[in-house]
Amino acid sequence: MQTQKPVAVVGSGPAGLMAAHVIASAGHRVQIFEKRSSPGRKILVAGSSGLNVTFDSPLPEFVKNFQGPSSEWKEILNRFPPQAWLDFIHRLGLKTFRGTSNRYFVTEMKGAGLLRAWVDLLKKQGVQFFFNQECLDFSVGQEGVELQWGEGKGIFSAVCFCLGGGSWEPKEKPLRWPRIFMAKNIGFTEFYSANSGFKVDWPLAFLKEAEGLPLKSIVFHSKKGSRPGEIVITQYGVEGTPIYALGEVGEVWIDLKPGLTETSILGKLNASKENLSPLRRVKKYLNLSPAALALLFHCTPPKVLNDLEVLVERIKRFPLILRERQSLDEAISSSGGVAWSELNSSLMLRQFPGIFVAGEMLDWHAPTGGFLIQGCVSQGYYAGTGILKYLENT
Repeated sequence: MQTQKPVAVVGSGPAGLMAAHVIASAGHRVQIFEKRSSPGRKILVAGSSGLNVTFDSPLPEFVKNFQGPSSEWKEILNRFPPQAWLDFIHRLGLKTFRGTSNRYFVTEMKGAGLLRAWVDLLKKQGVQFFFNQECLDFSVGQEGVELQWGEGKGIFSAVCFCLGGGSWEPKEKPLRWPRIFMAKNIGFTEFYSANSGFKVDWPLAFLKEAEGLPLKSIVFHSKKGSRPGEIVITQYGVEGTPIYALGEVGEVWIDLKPGLTETSILGKLNASKENLSPLRRVKKYLNLSPAALALLFHCTPPKVLNDLEVLVERIKRFPLILRERQSLDEAISSSGGVAWSELNSSLMLRQFPGIFVAGEMLDWHAPTGGFLIQGCVSQGYYAGTGILKYLENT
């Protein structure tokens, strides 16, 4: 076995835990430093309503969901693909299942069990955890990488920073760690909200009837593309996976009945001999969700409601104006962060040999539904293997 070397991982989210596992598996002494009093806050938050761990899709299609250098993402996800992540979870003793939406979940649906098993594994590998330790500065010298805390410092052969994005610190304004990096002339894009809802100017009467209801089995369209799914009506506007993935300020549209063409819908509605208004025909024969019916009734001009053919056109292409994104504090994740141009092919900072970066602190984003956590663990694995190569050569 090669000589053990001290390595620090700063941050205990999925990227940091995976990097620590890779490095410790090779026999090096790993210490994880976390500014909070416990590890893995992001895993717990993400798993509060069902933990999506990845998504079932051919890898070429999977990679398209990630914003950032496509060649880098292809290499990172090839090195640690979804199946490798699922296999790792299974080795921890947890079970997973594939949902009807092609998303994979841990069976218990929460993140606590995964986090507990992962931390236990790392401790068995000799990884040490230090809590309430916020890194205040770093430098690189002849002895290695020096990290500074409020009451001390440490020297390490390599360091992996996994400090998270801008959407997880609503009480920390401004976020402290980016200032440390920018002070060293490391390229950085200010964080902004991603995977967030959008504001819509809803009529009050519509909100009274539809707030909190889902638009089920729809297809959302924008200039970015199309995505099936479910959209939830909120007091401020809309949210949901299709919105998070493809939402943009301006006009978008929704197909409220994607399973039928305009022609087939008209045929279905005209087949009835009952003397019903166009909207009543729609309500009786199209099986639209209550939210979709409310949308048609409250957000459609009267002349359209009284013209069956035009109303059907609107059902297939319902226009919506998205005003602005929700704020960063209310977003699920963020875009922005350390620029990819600052890194070499192993995710090491070009200006600071021995310092690696992974996770949401990098300038990228992906939609919810398993892509975010997959991106983080894949980057953590990739940075971890990069650190091993670096240690072999130093």
